[in-house]
Amino acid sequence: MNKTFNLPVVRYFRSGLPLQRLPLQFWAIFLILMSGGIGLVSTNWLLVLPKSPQCSRVFWPVASASMRLYCAQLSAEEKTVDGLLRAINLLAALPKDHPLAVEVNRNIETWATDLLDLAEDYFQKGLLEEAIAAAEKIPDHVQAYDLVEERINAWRGLWQEGETIYAEVEADLRNSRWNSAFRNAVRLLNLDNVFWATTKYDQAIRNIQIAQEESSKLDNAYRILRRGGADNWLKAIEDAAKIPKDSYAYQEAQKLIAQAVDKLTGSIETMIERQDWQTLNNTLSRLPESYFPAQDLNDWQILATAGLEAQMGTVEGLGLAITTAEKLTDSNSPYYNLAQELVKDWRREETALQQLAQARNTAEIGTISALNEAIAQAKLITKDNPRHQEASRDIANWTERIQIDEDRPILRQARQLAAAGNLEQAIQQAERIVAGRALHSEARQSINQWQATIQRRTDQPILDQAIALANAKNYEAAISTARQIERNRALSGEARLQISRWQGEINAQNNLKRAQEMASSRTVDSLGQAVQLIRQVPRSTDAGGQRLQLVNNWSYQILSLAQEQARAGNYQQAIRALQQIPAESAAYGSAQNFLQEWRSFSQPSPLPITP
Repeated sequence: MNKTFNLPVVRYFRSGLPLQRLPLQFWAIFLILMSGGIGLVSTNWLLVLPKSPQCSRVFWPVASASMRLYCAQLSAEEKTVDGLLRAINLLAALPKDHPLAVEVNRNIETWATDLLDLAEDYFQKGLLEEAIAAAEKIPDHVQAYDLVEERINAWRGLWQEGETIYAEVEADLRNSRWNSAFRNAVRLLNLDNVFWATTKYDQAIRNIQIAQEESSKLDNAYRILRRGGADNWLKAIEDAAKIPKDSYAYQEAQKLIAQAVDKLTGSIETMIERQDWQTLNNTLSRLPESYFPAQDLNDWQILATAGLEAQMGTVEGLGLAITTAEKLTDSNSPYYNLAQELVKDWRREETALQQLAQARNTAEIGTISALNEAIAQAKLITKDNPRHQEASRDIANWTERIQIDEDRPILRQARQLAAAGNLEQAIQQAERIVAGRALHSEARQSINQWQATIQRRTDQPILDQAIALANAKNYEAAISTARQIERNRALSGEARLQISRWQGEINAQNNLKRAQEMASSRTVDSLGQAVQLIRQVPRSTDAGGQRLQLVNNWSYQILSLAQEQARAGNYQQAIRALQQIPAESAAYGSAQNFLQEWRSFSQPSPLPITP
């Protein structure tokens, strides 16, 4: 779009009139505007020069101030440490009284502040050393320099605080203190630094999650450890050893391994104390050698091997055990003295085996004198010798053989006397075999049989007499006679059995008599009591034969009395009477019929329902 200008001067030129005819006021205004415009354009050209790629070729000792200002502005626009420093240094070389000093100083202060801000940006991004290096390059003649030392000290203090907090988080993680680690991580958010409050905080949280995941891998190992036993302890070590050194759970895994190693060491000490060499050898073959002292492993293996050789129970095995144990030569070893004691015991055991072998060879002759000689040889093995129990068993066997050989003729002669009927003499002969001898139990059994035979011969007439009295129904006399047979005699058990049976007959007769006396009153209560008493009499007794007859008789009497009560209208008393008739009575069926009938009579009639 074309614009139309209607200014007076323009209209004048368009009119075609000559310039000489222009008014003086016009030329005065024109000169003023021209001089001001030229000054303004010159200053602007000096301050804002067009970009030129020639700054790198300038020889600065002879360069003009405008060129320095121009190139400094170009360098400052890079917004880098080096660019800002180049810009400051270019203008700092100008004299302080230069006509452009005000503009130069203003730019230098601005760029120094930008440089400090750039250093602060480095610090916020986590580049502490770069931030300090950038800040320290600020010239000391600018105002921003006064803030450099204070700013650097603040950075270092804050950075040190961040490192301390982060180190505490790491320490917490390596010791499985999850809550403390999280609390310390949150402290990073309070730091006036973007890098620590974001990047390092996020990293700390991730590390907490990683540490918890790694620690959870040890949970199963801890459960196995708590079960106890060498197998579980070895498995716990195996699982914990899989945790790498760079893992947060590594220290925890090492603690678990240390606990398992301590438990295994204690278990091994117990095996050695109990001389359980086979279990010890099996355990040693499975131990991870890297977790146990090499000297202890060597000593344990020597003891286990020597112990197994000694357990062969032969002279050759003991010789091998002694040779093996003597390899433990380090007097500083905690097992040195034990090895020496074992060697001493095995030497004595070796000697005892030789003595025992000689005694057994002597005992094979089989004569009493040879057996006595073998016993004397075996007794040379003292109580503190490991083979003493074995020697004692052989001595006991040989002693028993001697006693049997000595006492068998005595017992044989006693049996011959018993077979001839001389029981008293047979007992006297057998009693020569005293307690503690090999054939004492056998002799005692024969003596008891012979004494029982004698007692039966003595007590059988008494028992027969008592039975005869009982057959005559004289139970009191029968009991008195049977009690003459004392306890612990051959027939005492049979006598006591008969006495119990006869006493039962007496008790049955007494109950029968009492029941008859009760029934003589002929009342419902007395008859009911008589029925109950007679029912206690056993059927197997003599009195038991009258039991059913009397129960029937007395039950019918009760039934008759109940009918009298019913006829008088006393149904409740009649019913109570019938309830005393037992089921075994012949009157029981009639009584039940009457009960059903009388109960309907005794129930009250229902009241009439009123509308």
